[in-house]
Amino acid sequence: MKAVIIYAHPWEESFNHAILKKVSSGLEKAGIEVDLIDLHKEKFDPVLPVEDLALYSKGETCDPEITAYQSRINEADHLFFIFPIWWYDVPAILKGFLDRVLLKHWAYEYTPSGLPKGKLGFIKKATVISTMKSPAWYYRLLYGNSLKKSFIKGTLKFCGIKKVDWINLCNIENMGNEKRQKKLALIETAAAGI
Repeated sequence: MKAVIIYAHPWEESFNHAILKKVSSGLEKAGIEVDLIDLHKEKFDPVLPVEDLALYSKGETCDPEITAYQSRINEADHLFFIFPIWWYDVPAILKGFLDRVLLKHWAYEYTPSGLPKGKLGFIKKATVISTMKSPAWYYRLLYGNSLKKSFIKGTLKFCGIKKVDWINLCNIENMGNEKRQKKLALIETAAAGI
């Protein structure tokens, strides 16, 4: 079994980085091969260049880095996404990754009736782990859990990933160290149990 982790946070002292370490540790304890895509360390360019835009409707790219990311994901049984929620959405670097990598004919296609058909059904499960400063009730009430609508349903499920778990760690600025350690232990256990 192989897990690909797509990680989108630039600071190694962040709570997100602690989550990344616990997820990696849990997977390795379970004997699961881990492939880490650290978007910042890999200096991923989230900007869609005009050369790729010309090929976008065909589902093609002229960037070999994009096809290499697709190949890495092709080997995955499980995807993990770890990121902070900024401005109530995924960080720009992750949005750019989705825009540039999840191309038509590889991640999805349209049927003759015009309905979309996801092509990433080979991925057994995706786990989304996000952090945010706002309380959960505030995000749900004012923004309708926008991440669930846009990222989980509108992207991952659209592309054929049927099973998606979302762990959203809210109100993190007011979360004391003891509670953070408990959350990290639960995340490590959950990762080991996939």
